[in-house]
Amino acid sequence: MKSGLIVKIKAQLTVALIACAITQTSAILLSLAVDLSGGAVPPTALVLYGAATVLLAYRWVLSDARRAFDAALRQRHVVVEGCPPRIISIRPTFSGRWLSLLYIRMHPELCKGKEA
Repeated sequence: MKSGLIVKIKAQLTVALIACAITQTSAILLSLAVDLSGGAVPPTALVLYGAATVLLAYRWVLSDARRAFDAALRQRHVVVEGCPPRIISIRPTFSGRWLSLLYIRMHPELCKGKEA
């Protein structure tokens, strides 16, 4: 059984990888739209752009996961039991299931002691 801290760190790394992928994709699209090979844009500006984009994308994924989890709670797609209520599962018919599971992994105290 994995500890809650390991699960939380893995979830944070997943969010960071998604943020880096979004940044790389936007940088590729930017380089296709603008000729970056001629030195028209200083490297410092590109580094600042990349850093800001990673931070914004990281926050964006976290807020999307939170909204998906809140929607799952509102629409009763989350199966809970016990007192205090612990999350047992999320119904597979919920469209935001992956983001909700990511949110649950970011907050292992919501689970019943096992990985969701």
